[in-house]
Order: sequence, then C-alpha cells, then structure tokens
Amino acid sequence: MSSTDSPAIASPASRLRAIWRASAPMRVAVVAGAIAGLISAGVGSRVVMRIIALADPDTDGRFTDAEATVGEITLGGTFNLLMLGTIAGVMGGALYLGVRRWLPVPAGWKWLAYAVLTLATVGQLLFDQNNADFQIFEPVLMVVALFSVLFFLNGFIVSALVDRFHPEPAYGSSLRVSRAVAGVIALVCVLGFAAHAISTVEMVDDQGTCLSAKGGGLGCAVRTSDAPN
Repeated sequence: MSSTDSPAIASPASRLRAIWRASAPMRVAVVAGAIAGLISAGVGSRVVMRIIALADPDTDGRFTDAEATVGEITLGGTFNLLMLGTIAGVMGGALYLGVRRWLPVPAGWKWLAYAVLTLATVGQLLFDQNNADFQIFEPVLMVVALFSVLFFLNGFIVSALVDRFHPEPAYGSSLRVSRAVAGVIALVCVLGFAAHAISTVEMVDDQGTCLSAKGGGLGCAVRTSDAPN
C-alpha cells in the first residue's frame, strides 16, 4: 500500500485545536457565569446585606451564622464573598448551558425561566429556616425578597452573555422528549416554590427570636427570650 493510501494521522497540535474549538461553548459559559456570579452573588449579596443592616439597625454588633459581625464590612469578608460568588457563578453558567435548550419558553425569556428554576432549587439551600440569621433580621419577607432578586439578576446576566457569544444552535426535534423534560422542570419549580412558601412562613413566625448566632449552622447563641431585661 502506498503512502498516499494510508489514513492521515492528526498531529497533537491539530488535536489540541479541535479540542479547543469544541470547548468554546463551555468556555463561554464559564466566563459568563463567573461575571454573573461576581456581580449578583458577590457584589449583589454585599449590597443586600448592607440594606438589611440599615433596615434593622438594632442588629448592629450581633454575631451572624457566618461568624461575621453585623455592621462591620471587612476586606477579608468582602473578598471571600466575591470569590464564593464567582465560583458559584461558574457552576451556574455551566448549568445554564446544559438546561437552556429544555427551558419551555421563547428565547427572549430563557433568563427568566432559568432564574425561576435556580430560585426554586438552589434557593432552598439559601432560605433555610434553621439558619439563625433569619431569626435575627427583620422583616424576614424583605430579606427573602432582596436575596430572591439576586437570582433574577444572575439569570439575566448569564443568559445575556451566553446567548450573545454562543447563540443557541438548532437542535434535532424530538417533541416527546422536549415535553417530558419541560414537564419535569415545571414540576421541580412547583414543588420547589411550595417548599419555599412553607419555609418562608416558618421563618416569619421565628423572626426576631434570636439575638446572636453561634455560627456554622448551630442556631442561636442568645435567644430573645433569654436576654436580660
């Protein structure tokens, strides 16, 4: 067999270029998610925390579940918050890329559907009625509303960036599968918001019952009922 008949062997450089091109969607999602997380979960969370502290000045100096002192803004604490927000955003960007095609809404509303989905699922980790912070700060409904807005801000930013730099491709249609996945997503959202409503009612009932938290999810260190008059 002549040399012209042998199959071409791709060079390492060409294989790397092929891998790099194939990874373009994920690279876009990671960068977009990092930016969205930095702004919404990082900067946004710091702004929300400040608003909450100003709205409930009686909490100044109290010890939160995250082992922070209300009213104090430290460089280390802000840096950690920005880093955590960016890391969470990276995961969120990858998630958006994965579920985008299954969101049962027109392209212009993908961000809203994604925000609702993340609020109904990931939001359950944030809005934990056992977290002493929700027993310290009042009013709880304002606290929940402010943090909920951040999910919509994140959804808007990550969707805008990913869809701008990696538009959703045309997929082979499978109506049965599309409806099934969309149905599962809708069910998850309904169940998530039902659980969210129940936990919010419990948090409203418990608001103001804790003066200081131990930190690390261990509940109240000082309860209002135990405080000296």
